[in-house]
Amino acid sequence: MKKAICAVICAVSLLLCAACAGNGGETGKAPDESGGVQLKDEKISLIYCSGDSFNPYTAKTKYNKELSRLIYDPLIKYDNSFEPVYCLAQSAVLSGKTCTVTLKTASWTDNTAVTADDVVYSYNLAKKSAAYGSALYEVTSAAAAGNTVTFTLNAADPYFLNLLDFPILKAGSDTLRDSDGIEIPPIGSGRYYLSEDKKLLLRNGDYFGTLGEVSEISLLDVPDEASASHYVEVGAADVYYAGETVENVARMSGRRADVNTNNFVYIGINAANGLLDSGYIRYAISAAIDRAEICHSAYYDNATPASGFFNPVIKETAAVQSLKTVADLQISVENLGKIGYNISDNGYYANASGKHPVFTLLVNSDNPSRVAAANLIANQCRAAGIEIKVIMRDYAGYVAALESGNFQLYLGEIRVLANMDLYNLVVPGGSAAYGVKAGADESGAAAPTVCQSMIAAYKNGECSLSDLAGAFLTEMPQIPVCYRKGMLFYTSRIESDAQPSLSDIYLSFENYKFK
Repeated sequence: MKKAICAVICAVSLLLCAACAGNGGETGKAPDESGGVQLKDEKISLIYCSGDSFNPYTAKTKYNKELSRLIYDPLIKYDNSFEPVYCLAQSAVLSGKTCTVTLKTASWTDNTAVTADDVVYSYNLAKKSAAYGSALYEVTSAAAAGNTVTFTLNAADPYFLNLLDFPILKAGSDTLRDSDGIEIPPIGSGRYYLSEDKKLLLRNGDYFGTLGEVSEISLLDVPDEASASHYVEVGAADVYYAGETVENVARMSGRRADVNTNNFVYIGINAANGLLDSGYIRYAISAAIDRAEICHSAYYDNATPASGFFNPVIKETAAVQSLKTVADLQISVENLGKIGYNISDNGYYANASGKHPVFTLLVNSDNPSRVAAANLIANQCRAAGIEIKVIMRDYAGYVAALESGNFQLYLGEIRVLANMDLYNLVVPGGSAAYGVKAGADESGAAAPTVCQSMIAAYKNGECSLSDLAGAFLTEMPQIPVCYRKGMLFYTSRIESDAQPSLSDIYLSFENYKFK
């Protein structure tokens, strides 16, 4: 242990003094087949919190978590369309309930080799962590053999590779302490490493991948959000990720890139209400919604209209997701007519008895964007002859109503994991499947719903994600509204387009070109 501590401290000191090789020594060259190319030495500033850890599994602030992506590589990241991007993984093979990952040849910044045992060690940290543990729910074990790691799953998952974006650090380095007992940041293999005084990130000249023009990153300490906003607004920080929040966002002059999140906004349905159990009324409400207007007015264009249950940027489901982004009142009226509501009554469609349905839409009053969206939905449905009254409750009251089933419709939002698993939302008994009705056969006996049957088939490899997307639209256990987007701001000194992703806001960092 003492030997490891000394190695880290000494090597970093050498780097600061003489830019020598070792511990990720800066060579000024990017390794390539031509023998290296001279890199520029650009310097930028990013936000961090000195009172927080640089350990990706214990860091609390979003700033340090984001910076950890520059220090620690995962096996695989995913891009802004949720397509895998290989990092430490050379290849990954999915076969039923197993995933076998072969590692690239890479080294830690102390010049020792990255091994499969390091990956398993990091997996065990990730599995126990709040940040990554929920994403690894399918994994029952991870085993190292040579330069491969085999993950055993409890069910087949075609999109499992997207969950392999947990940071890999050198085994045991998360326990390192200096002579005063202060934590030493774990050893990584990433594009940058931390200086001894923890105020700089320095380019790792021994990085196995492509290096960029930025040789040094100054870290601006932000003890609170006010400090962060100040640095952003005065232009001291060169890159800033504002996330999905649209209210009171700190903005910098410069450029912006959208980050596709998997935050799914939808209208939940209590199928215990006899009329709402009808697919026709669900289709009628869905067709009445102008999703593009909701994205523009309620989310200030920081959302993408939903074309189905899965994010519109997912290539596999794009062809089968057919929801319109604007209202189609004709489709809405036709579906109302199919269940007998075809008589105009003061602007609403009534049945032969002169009655028109009145639905309530529950919304969390603590979320201004969602309240705005709910009011827009009510107005849009009125234009289609459907009456909806918005009921606002604070968060505690909102959750209590959902859990007790005391609602008809509700406006909800859930972050779908990067493997596109919607089980908890659409299958009865799922943690967010409020109001979803259990299936039954013609005799009334319990039977799987369409979504439940299709998810089981998908997990068994018997159907594709596009098949699943089509089934969800047919049954429509909820009504899709939109997928939210995050905002990345970056200085106008950076002339290339940033291409961030939810997996890594610095995904294209090595490609940044400066004026």
